[in-house]
Amino acid sequence: MKISEQKQEIEILNKLNSQRIMTEISKHIAAGVPYIDAVIDYADRNQLEVEVIGEIIRRSPVLKAEIYKEAEELNMVEKLVRLPV
Repeated sequence: MKISEQKQEIEILNKLNSQRIMTEISKHIAAGVPYIDAVIDYADRNQLEVEVIGEIIRRSPVLKAEIYKEAEELNMVEKLVRLPV
């Protein structure tokens, strides 16, 4: 994908409103869909590159943390050492 195409998609994302995107993803999550699958499904439905949705994930610390936690459970990333709470 060319840089100009990515910029166009980011502009489209900004127009879509990041709050609305989070609401749509949250509906999937509430229905029991894993976070990663919910994000990918949203990107597919709206014909967006997954990398563009990454911008939304970076803006939401909660979503970012939940996706990372899910990726840890699936052994997709190295587990972080956490203090017991």
